[in-house]
Amino acid sequence: MFRGRFLALFLFAALLEGCTCCAYLNHMFNAERLYDEATELRQARLDSVPDETMSYPGPEESQKYEKVIEKGSRVLERFPKNKTRTAEAVFLIAESYRHKADWPKAITKYDEYERYFSDNDSMRAVEYQRAYCLYRNQEFNISRFALEPVVADKNHPYYFQGLNLLSLLDEKSEAPEQAIAALEAVLADTSGTPYMKGKAHFRLAGLYFKMEQWDKAHHHYNAKEIENLNDRERQTAGEQSAECLVNTKEYLKAADEFKQLYKTEAYEKKRAFYLVRIGETTLLAGRKADAYVIFNKVNSEYEKTEHSSRCYFNMGDYEQSKTLNYELAMAYYDSSYIARAISEYGQKSRDRRNALRRLVSMREKNDEIRESKDSIPDMKSFFKNEFMIAELFLLKLSEADSAVARLTNVIENSDDTASVMRAAYARAFIYDEFLHDPDTAEEMYKEIIEKYPNTDYAKQAQVNLGMNVTMKTREDEARDRYMAAESLWTIASEMPASKMDLVDSAYAHAFAAFDSVYNDYPQTQSGIQALYMKAIYYQMLPNMDSAVVIYRKLRDEHGQTPWGKQAVYVLNTRLTTTDDDIARLRRRTAQTVENLEKKSAKYYEELNAKPEEKKADIISKEDEILENTYNSMYDFE
Repeated sequence: MFRGRFLALFLFAALLEGCTCCAYLNHMFNAERLYDEATELRQARLDSVPDETMSYPGPEESQKYEKVIEKGSRVLERFPKNKTRTAEAVFLIAESYRHKADWPKAITKYDEYERYFSDNDSMRAVEYQRAYCLYRNQEFNISRFALEPVVADKNHPYYFQGLNLLSLLDEKSEAPEQAIAALEAVLADTSGTPYMKGKAHFRLAGLYFKMEQWDKAHHHYNAKEIENLNDRERQTAGEQSAECLVNTKEYLKAADEFKQLYKTEAYEKKRAFYLVRIGETTLLAGRKADAYVIFNKVNSEYEKTEHSSRCYFNMGDYEQSKTLNYELAMAYYDSSYIARAISEYGQKSRDRRNALRRLVSMREKNDEIRESKDSIPDMKSFFKNEFMIAELFLLKLSEADSAVARLTNVIENSDDTASVMRAAYARAFIYDEFLHDPDTAEEMYKEIIEKYPNTDYAKQAQVNLGMNVTMKTREDEARDRYMAAESLWTIASEMPASKMDLVDSAYAHAFAAFDSVYNDYPQTQSGIQALYMKAIYYQMLPNMDSAVVIYRKLRDEHGQTPWGKQAVYVLNTRLTTTDDDIARLRRRTAQTVENLEKKSAKYYEELNAKPEEKKADIISKEDEILENTYNSMYDFE
């Protein structure tokens, strides 16, 4: 009997163990199956984007990762003491969080894995993936620390990925030289896979491109290992390689590389763009006829598109800047706008066309002034137009050289010193900011300082050169004098009443100082403000007649300044009432009284009127409206 009971208990325990094992296998089997399905979706997504950081999982992919996390969590709940089972579950959960781009949760799970399962086989992958998640979570310093065991061991399975991540961290820390060194280490190691070396070449080329080292960037974009990357990365490498040649002014070679991209079937969606770039680089190489053939091909095959608008714009720009055929240029600009009005090139074409029309009109006016038979031509209008033409060339037509030529004409031929100073400063500024020629700009700024000292232009030239500002304009000198007078006024206002005999003298000194500021600098802002303070002084005396005279002067001569406006207010509050004003006021009062009497009579008339008897409204059954209430609803039913 005892044997029978023991055998039954043994079989029952075995059954429970078998059920537990089956439950584990069921959860993990489903988790791994879902993870594999999500991985297939992820791989398909990454094949369509050039960079993993630019793409995030879709709803279906995210849902599968959520189910993996759910299944793994059940394993952790039911088998907490089984290290083999829980290690696999924690790793799958961490990987799912990483693929879902939930970096904080992924980091937490990777930390948990290292704490409890550091001797498991997946630990090597955990070391790298945790560092990568820290990098994506913007924790760069901690990521670098976590990456140390990966890059310290060349036998680490993630060694080359670690070097690539290290280069990204160096780039984030604004240390491109260190990033380049890390990637060069990947290329120098003979054990690196062709794919990792291709990624290293691609990253290195990108770094050199940002640093404008075009030759090195072009070399790495054309490395043999680039062939191992996906289509989007190879396409980007080809485009950037051609742009490197454009930047080194090897235009025909760049056109050849764009032609190779155009012929590649995998890049069919961007063929129109490649055609445009072939035409642009051919035009830059000086082959106008060939370039126009390509542009017209785009205009016929891709009409009413941004590419067509861009081609017309390029043709208009060439006619405007090279052949100076403004009528033809405006025609091309019109075509660009019509092709795609809302595009960038359509908008630029409209602005260029309008600017050219104004330019042609002003040139014709200046030609009329030159050919005028008057003994004294209107040179003031002529040079004013020259300034406007220079502004159009610079800001609307992107022709800084033409703007400089117009300004030079003003400098050499105008007799108006103010116009010459303005043109000289504008020309120096163009060399500095638009033509990026600091040496020539510096010479011109120094010439302005020497020829026109104590002017706003000389002062600003010192600022642009980074010099200590020593130049003082008349406005600056007047301001200094005004501040000195104001300090005398403050001293007078703060004197105690016990020294009344000195107060009058102090105010008189301040008045004299304000008077000298206005006399020496009458047209400056500080001079006008000093005149206003003189009026205040006369009010304090009181000498109202003198104060009124000054306020009227401020109102009449400086009415747009703050002190002129204040003078208007003061004078309005001090105006005497004339006989006409009194008569006008009496008429308004009489009208008001008359209106009040009329309204009062009407009010009492309505008040005393007998009210009309109100007849009850008769409502027929047809007109009866049922109320929408609880009782009426059921009554109706």
